[in-house]
Amino acid sequence: MKQGPPLFFPLSSDEADTQAPALPGLFLPADLLLMAMHFISHTAPALSCIDSGGIARSIATNIAYGVCNVDASLRVRANGAGNAASVAGRVYSHGTWRDPAVRAQLSEKLGLSLASALREDFEWYCCRGAFFHNDAHYEARLFGIWCITGPRAELVFPRAAVRLECAPGTIGVFDPFEVHGILRASANVFSAGDYDATEASVFVGFELDLTLAVAAAFCIKPGMAGRLISSRTRISASSGELDSAG
Repeated sequence: MKQGPPLFFPLSSDEADTQAPALPGLFLPADLLLMAMHFISHTAPALSCIDSGGIARSIATNIAYGVCNVDASLRVRANGAGNAASVAGRVYSHGTWRDPAVRAQLSEKLGLSLASALREDFEWYCCRGAFFHNDAHYEARLFGIWCITGPRAELVFPRAAVRLECAPGTIGVFDPFEVHGILRASANVFSAGDYDATEASVFVGFELDLTLAVAAAFCIKPGMAGRLISSRTRISASSGELDSAG
């Protein structure tokens, strides 16, 4: 079976308190990652959000990851999207689309309980590194990215002390309210100059409706739990730290 990239697990709480996430971290065999999505749980302080209807929920404490082979035709389609990433650190959209074959492939990878919540629309995203941010404008859904082309990098969740290998074939599914960014390997902060000459990463972006099954899989609960986070919450683009003033 084709060898895939390694995955990095969250640090222990002691390590998270004393240092940046260490590399290379723990390794999961590629054949296991190709078989099914896997979940990691973090122990960052609880956060909550409120949707436009006034309904509160907790932020997910699980992140899903896996590997799904990318066929040549999808790589060709992705190549044109990468040209849009003109400014390092910004994430660019290159249009929405639908494709039954891509949907079927992702559905098989996600498994029945997640696939039943998969929305029909996909979106091309591209970036040359991505500064830390959240996507709090996405309500009542989880966000997924399937890397199609680009250099090896890391999908980093600084608050959760989780780093995942981000390379062609890798998939991450997470709560859009959770702070995240894409950094070069071993980097602990985002600096735009590190990516000025970097090839763009291109992703298929997808969304999962926040069904009961999805909420259970990602440990999302109704009601307030901890600090409220929203699109107005200020986030350090370089470190991912939340402003203490909100």
